[in-house]
Amino acid sequence: MSMNVSTTNITLTQVSNTIVILNLLMNQFVNYLPLIFIILGFIGFIGNALTFLQFELRSNTCCIYSLCGSIVDIISLFYNVLPLYLNTIYKIYIPWINMSSLCKFHIFIVAFLPHLSINFLLMSIIDRYASTCKLTSSIRHLSKIKMVPYLNGITIIFSCLASLRGIILYENTSSGCIVIYPLLNNILYIVLNCVMQPVAMLIFVVLTFQNVQQSRQRAGGTNTTYLHHSRKQFITMIFTQVIVTAFILLPWAIMYMYNNISANFTKTSEQQTIINFVYWLTNYWFYLNNVKSFYLSILTSRLFRQTFLKALIRLLPHDCKYQ
Repeated sequence: MSMNVSTTNITLTQVSNTIVILNLLMNQFVNYLPLIFIILGFIGFIGNALTFLQFELRSNTCCIYSLCGSIVDIISLFYNVLPLYLNTIYKIYIPWINMSSLCKFHIFIVAFLPHLSINFLLMSIIDRYASTCKLTSSIRHLSKIKMVPYLNGITIIFSCLASLRGIILYENTSSGCIVIYPLLNNILYIVLNCVMQPVAMLIFVVLTFQNVQQSRQRAGGTNTTYLHHSRKQFITMIFTQVIVTAFILLPWAIMYMYNNISANFTKTSEQQTIINFVYWLTNYWFYLNNVKSFYLSILTSRLFRQTFLKALIRLLPHDCKYQ
């Protein structure tokens, strides 16, 4: 009997320690991730703006889509991530979140901005695919600069349509802005955000790779080495963007599905603490998509690094430039 009591006490102590450790990590680390992401994202936005607006790149259609994506990223960080930080740390709530007239609009914007950001990455990949098609292909017209306004408009419209669930499936009640059709909402979110976008990017990466391989076989003479080097760098940059995006999306998608499936299950206090910890960690982790662009470009593109350094040098005083 005493042994059973002792074993029970040990188990309760372990459970208590788990809860204490996770709560400590939540309060001391996880809750401050939004602030870290906002700072890194703002630095990245300035770096992208300086680089993509330079003469060498500002007429490049792929860079235009990347700059549009960077603008959406910084808006998303300040609209979606900053309120999370202020709510958690300082108990400051944005005023319109509890206004019945703006309830649906708020949910719509929360869903719209991350979706639009990834869609601009998808557009940059489609643009690179179009630029590697044969000169006689009609698809190649998509990479012309005159097409950018039309394709940007289509991208925004598609993101709006994919985010309409925030207007249709949510209602403002005494408990706040809640979803009234949770199953349909979850299915739409998983399909549109966690499946369609990564799959579409992967498809165009594969198609681009095939175009480059075919073009390399047709290339000859003294330009072969140069073409191989530039295309290898290009493929590396695209694959890095896609892989990192999928790596960021996957944990949140898994946790989102699990949290909704197990919502009605009975849980112990330890299990609930673990679920809450992983849920918020992966939720914050998802917003790395709004931070990563500049840093991945620096790491994977020599042209981006060179242009960024030139932009920094141009900002220096005349004496410093001379030195």
